[in-house]
Order: sequence, then C-alpha cells, then structure tokens
Amino acid sequence: MQDNDHAEALATMDDGATILLRRQGPPAAERVVISHGNGLAIDGFARFAGALTARGFEVVAFDMRNHGRNPRHPAAGSNWRRFIADLPQILRGIDTAFGEKPAHGAFHSLSSAVCLLTQAETPYPWRSLTLFEPPVPPNADDPAHAVFLDYHRNLSERAGRRRAQFDTPDALFASMRRSSLFRLVPDADLERLARATLRPAPQGGWELSCPPEFEAATFRIDEIVALRPGLGRVDCPVRLVLGDESIHYAHVLLDAGRALVRDFGFSAVELPLATHFMQLEHPETCAGLVAPDTPGT
Repeated sequence: MQDNDHAEALATMDDGATILLRRQGPPAAERVVISHGNGLAIDGFARFAGALTARGFEVVAFDMRNHGRNPRHPAAGSNWRRFIADLPQILRGIDTAFGEKPAHGAFHSLSSAVCLLTQAETPYPWRSLTLFEPPVPPNADDPAHAVFLDYHRNLSERAGRRRAQFDTPDALFASMRRSSLFRLVPDADLERLARATLRPAPQGGWELSCPPEFEAATFRIDEIVALRPGLGRVDCPVRLVLGDESIHYAHVLLDAGRALVRDFGFSAVELPLATHFMQLEHPETCAGLVAPDTPGT
C-alpha cells in the first residue's frame, strides 16, 4: 500500500522472518528510522513519530522481530545475536523499498542497544544516532556491572510470568495503568501502547504480540557483555538521551548510559521529569533532540 504520505513494505530476513516497514511524512524529506523497546511495539509511539513528521522528517518505523505487527517466527539461538543480524537486513529493506538517502536513527531501549552494537560490527552510514537509554551493561570492572545484570535477571523472571491473554485491549491498558512504570504516560498514549502490543488470539480475545518467554529471553542481557568493547569502533555521531535521576525508577540505566559516555565519548543529555518511557511522556521534546546536525533542530 502506498501514497504520497504513507507506505508499507516487507523486509525478509535470511531465516525467513518478515519485518513490516512503515513510512510516513514527506518522501523528499530527511529520513529518521525509529523502533522500540523489549516487549513493546512501535505503533505505540505514534505521537513521537507524529512529532518528527511535524518537524519535517520522513519517518520509517519498524517492530523488532516477534513484536508488534510482525508475524511470529520460531526463536533460534540468541535473541540478541538474531537482532544484530536482522538490523542490516532491515536497513537494506528500507533503502530498497523507499529509496536510499541519508538517515538518522532514533531508537528506544532494546532497539537502541541493538543499533549501537550492530554499528560496531556492520556500520551503516547514519548521519546521527539518538538513542534513548540503551541497556548496554557497564564494563565488567565497573561497580554498576553486577547491579545492572541482576536488575535485568529480575526483569527476565517477571516477564516470563506475564499474563499473555486478555479479553480486550482495555484489560491490558488497565493493568498497565496500575503500574508505577507508566505513571507519567498520558491515558491516550498508554491505551495506544496497550493496543499496539496485542494481536487477536486464534482462540478468541487478544494475546501479547511478543510472547512472554521471548521477552524474558531478551532481558537475559549477559550475552552482550562481550560485545561492549567493540563500541569503540562506532564513528558516527551518537547522542544518548537519559531520564531524570530524581524521578527515575531504574538508576541502573542511567549508570549504564553515563558509562557509555565515559568509556566511548558519546554525547548525552538528561531529560528533566522523564523516565525510561520518555518518548511517551514527552514526545515533542524527544523529537526535538533527534538529528542534531539538521538545521532547525
């Protein structure tokens, strides 16, 4: 499906998985590529995408495999290694479907870490990367390292116990609304996120698009520790966006981001009154941080 302002295409990975690509905004404009965090879906970030198009960008969005609107594909080996293998193929699919042009990346959490790790191994000619709290562990000799891994092991255990079936999207929204993690996200954005993370279940009702066992495996982040030293090879402009320490519920993510700044010289900005879900909390402000080398940003 395609018109001047919206288009969709499929990118097929080398193991047969398919990734749905969505483009919106003026086709002749500079491109920003966006994706989401573990267990989420990029359609839930619609206000962030809209804020980018309002700033004059073309936006290309995609869900990570086994998330959002992508068909499920059997897990095979390491989730993280598979994500890192997928991203260059996704980017080639974007260039093939929508034309090659200079692009900026604006990625959240899981996808931001995948982008950074992939850039060290298979560089893409990004004009800039704006990465919202990438969960890359601090170096093994950093006191924050063990705390970071313990935090993510706990997240993995909790994700594995998540309820997978819901009668309606409103039921998931109500559950998310009760969580302190989303306390700063407006109702309309949280409702959108809840709907985006579900799909109709074969037996009726709704089910999580990202199965709990897949989300849990992705939170087992130990395996990317060995990949961290390669980030010294990243040579495109990188800006990290971190939340506000005074209200953040996961200081380990702030410690990890500051360690990336210290060890690799990336730039960073800490956003006041923001937590890990800052693109849902402050979409216009976050959009204004993207593509820092572009006039008017």
